[in-house]
Amino acid sequence: MTDFKGKVAIVTGAGDGIGRATAKSFAGHGATVVLVDVKGADEVAAEISAAGGAAIAATMDVRDVAAWDRLVSDTLGRFGSIDALVNNAGIAVAGDTALDVSEDIWDRFMDINAKGVWLGMKAVLPTMINNKRGKICNVASTAAHIGLRNAAAYCASKGAVLALTRQAGVQYAPLNIQINSVSPGTTMTGIQKNITDEQRAAFLPLTPIGRFAASEEIASVILFLCSEGSSFMTGADICVDGGMVAL
Repeated sequence: MTDFKGKVAIVTGAGDGIGRATAKSFAGHGATVVLVDVKGADEVAAEISAAGGAAIAATMDVRDVAAWDRLVSDTLGRFGSIDALVNNAGIAVAGDTALDVSEDIWDRFMDINAKGVWLGMKAVLPTMINNKRGKICNVASTAAHIGLRNAAAYCASKGAVLALTRQAGVQYAPLNIQINSVSPGTTMTGIQKNITDEQRAAFLPLTPIGRFAASEEIASVILFLCSEGSSFMTGADICVDGGMVAL
C-alpha cells in the first residue's frame, strides 16, 4: 500500500461502516485524517489517536455549505494542505418506487447522497487546483449500475454520483487531479440496520462470491484510488461488489 505520510485526507461518513474503515486505514498508513459525520466521528478519531495515528473530528452535515467552508479553512489552518477527499456520507433506505416515493424522501436522498458529494468537491477543489494535485474518491453504489427494486430515490442519487465523477474526472484531469469512484455491493455496515432481514437475504443470491463485503474490503480500494498507484485513472469507477454487476 502506498505510504500516506505527510498527506491529509478528509473522509465523510467516517463515524461508521466504510467511512470508519477508510479513516482508520488512512491513519494506519501515515495520513492525517479529518473525520466528518453527524455523529460518531469523535469516537473514531479517539480510536485512531489511541493507536498512535493523527486524526481530528468534525461534526457536520454534508449538506451545509457554510460548514464545508469552515472545514476546509480549519483543515488548511491546522495542516496546510488537503491531499485527498473521500465523499462517503450517504443514506440508504429501501422501499420506494418512482410512483410512490414522496417528494420529501426524494429530496433527502438527492441532498445527502448527491448534493453532499458535489459540495465536498466544490469545497476542496480550489486548494487542489492551487496545489496542482489532488485525489477525490466518491462512494457510489452498484445501484448506480443496475436497477434495484424498490429503491428509486437511492438508485437515482447514486447514479448522479457516478455521472458527476465522470464529468469532474475529465474536467480536472489536466490539472493533475484524479477523481474516481467506488461502487460497493452489499456491505456489512451500520446502514444495514435500515433494511429487513428479508431484504438483506434477497441480495445474497445476487452476489456471486456468496457473501457480503466487509467495510475494510471497500476501504482498501478507496485507498488505492487515493494513492499514486491510481495516477493514470480518472473519471473511473471500480465495482467492489462480489460480482453483482457482472451478472
